[in-house]
Amino acid sequence: MAKTIIREFIDGKDEGAWIELYNEFKSYYYSSDFEPLDERGVEWFKRTPWWRESRLFIAERDGEPVGFILPFIDKAYDPPKGYIWEFAVKPNLEGDEVDSILLSKAVSWLSSAGARGIQASARDNMLKRIRLYQSVGFKMIRTFSRMRLKPEEIRENIGACAEAELRIANPTWSCEDLKTLNALCNMAFQEHFDFRSETLEETRAWLEEEGYENHVLIALIRGKPVGYVVASISDKLSGDRPKIGFISSIGVLKPFRRRGVGTSLILEAIRWLSEKGAELIELDVDDANPTGAPQFYAKIGFKAIFKTLTYLKRL
Repeated sequence: MAKTIIREFIDGKDEGAWIELYNEFKSYYYSSDFEPLDERGVEWFKRTPWWRESRLFIAERDGEPVGFILPFIDKAYDPPKGYIWEFAVKPNLEGDEVDSILLSKAVSWLSSAGARGIQASARDNMLKRIRLYQSVGFKMIRTFSRMRLKPEEIRENIGACAEAELRIANPTWSCEDLKTLNALCNMAFQEHFDFRSETLEETRAWLEEEGYENHVLIALIRGKPVGYVVASISDKLSGDRPKIGFISSIGVLKPFRRRGVGTSLILEAIRWLSEKGAELIELDVDDANPTGAPQFYAKIGFKAIFKTLTYLKRL
């Protein structure tokens, strides 16, 4: 059997392998239910603040890249927390030494960088990946649902908020809009799983991913910002795949929940995505979300299509 060699990513050389391995692995487990990575996505990520605290390791056999892992150390936590951000191998090599050696390398690097815990995730059909995590001490701590809706399936007589004014925001151009969105996101999510305050740089970075058009709405009551939604749609060619729009993020400040603000926001986001040609609308939600978000989305008409399992390994 050929020996597996692990080396660090080489800028200007390994981008193609990163893209090819990512797309091969994701398409195996997600079929058409994922946005393929392209050169724009790679170059965007290399400009983000998360890249500065990451390492990308490539696995090779006989000089051919056969897998990669992208660990990230988040020093905003005290003590720092590690994440397995992306992890892909050729599907026919799963369960071989390739994935276990890559994971061992990532755990070693994160430990040396100061992480005291490492978080990772796997879709519910990734049985070999799940067994790998469990075999080295990762414990499942959370589940998330991917939910989907056809715009024509929105349920009738859903109560929107008559007193809420919705304003289109442009946080990539307006500093004030960026600050407002960042503040709303941090305040709305502070009671949620794995929360830590997002920086202005991070908020801007995820809105600037190339290949996606975003629609940002701010909800105001008597002039006060009380909630937001970010809807996103890709410009990538989909072939026979239905065009999918995403509710990337939505939040309402705690004192203003249960008043239809979130309903007003999500209905307007769905309307915009439909106008952009989205045939399906998707979002991700924590199954144990403290606001009852899964039930709210089900009331709109969303249905769960798969689960993502979150794991933690303590160091």
